[in-house]
Amino acid sequence: MEFAPSGHHVTLCEAPAFSETLVGIGSAGSIEATGVISGEAAVHVGQDIGASIAEAEVILVVVPTMHQMTFVDLVAPHLRDGMNLVFMPGSLGSLEAAHRLRTSGVTADITISEIAALPYATRIVGPNAVRVFGRRRYVSIGTFPAHATDRVLPIMRDLYPGIEEMPNVLEAGLNNPNPTLHCLGVLLSASRIEYSHGEFYYYEEGMTPHVCQAIEAIDAERQAIGAALGVDVLSLLDTYAKMGYGPSGDSFWSVIRGVAALNGIKGPTEIDSRYLTEDVPIGLTIYSQLGRQLGVDVPLMESVIHLSGALLSRDFVAEGRTLDRCGIAGMSRDRLVDYVTSGS
Repeated sequence: MEFAPSGHHVTLCEAPAFSETLVGIGSAGSIEATGVISGEAAVHVGQDIGASIAEAEVILVVVPTMHQMTFVDLVAPHLRDGMNLVFMPGSLGSLEAAHRLRTSGVTADITISEIAALPYATRIVGPNAVRVFGRRRYVSIGTFPAHATDRVLPIMRDLYPGIEEMPNVLEAGLNNPNPTLHCLGVLLSASRIEYSHGEFYYYEEGMTPHVCQAIEAIDAERQAIGAALGVDVLSLLDTYAKMGYGPSGDSFWSVIRGVAALNGIKGPTEIDSRYLTEDVPIGLTIYSQLGRQLGVDVPLMESVIHLSGALLSRDFVAEGRTLDRCGIAGMSRDRLVDYVTSGS
């Protein structure tokens, strides 16, 4: 809704298993939006990923983070020198993608970037229609390797004028607040979610004063990890004011009550939802392991991982984004910063 009206050619492509989700858009040849962004934008739906990305200046991977590596595997055979892959959001997916591509023998000289968090709060409302509840004032990006940032930044500035450049993907990955915003709150509202039979509004019902106090505590662990790495991690207290979503405040409770963009968003409607099945294995797992490796105590993150696994009878660490899968296990703080800067 922002790229095509600005003169960019947009091609959407989906993994074969989910291709039916683009049928409505392909038939209409456009996407319609209502809300804080409204209008109609022309898009093309590609049937072949290789052909779709062949001439692309940038490949945006905008999918739930637990499916990012599916797309990495799909594009891997078609990557060539000079291409730019961007995850939106990232949650340190750039590191897992880089390690995955290297270990599978891909040698193309590419950049892999991360948008810190989704620029939009949206919900699908029709075959080719979305409702946009909010749009972030700022979009931020980090690139792997950081020394190659200048290769992708001009393209992203064309797409998002005023985009903020982050020093590396560590800062971008840790600035996705969803894992600390969602997981603990869902656990503390588990019985209400199940009892509601689909009639639950997380931000209006689940965000009570004491739940918000607990969320502040787990968010402090995320900030401590950032501090150990020497990168800036925006707290939940400050995120909404900076992004233009809501007010600042001296408690998360006072902040979240003023975020109008989140009002009226239903869900999760069940415990087995992305608020846990995405944000625990992909977000909290890598955050907590990174914290432990850096000597940062993360007891709340680890507790949420174990409790979520017990609720859903799943081993989220075994299936999640880990230090090993990102190729950074055992790295000291200095070695890790050097790695994300140089790429080697």
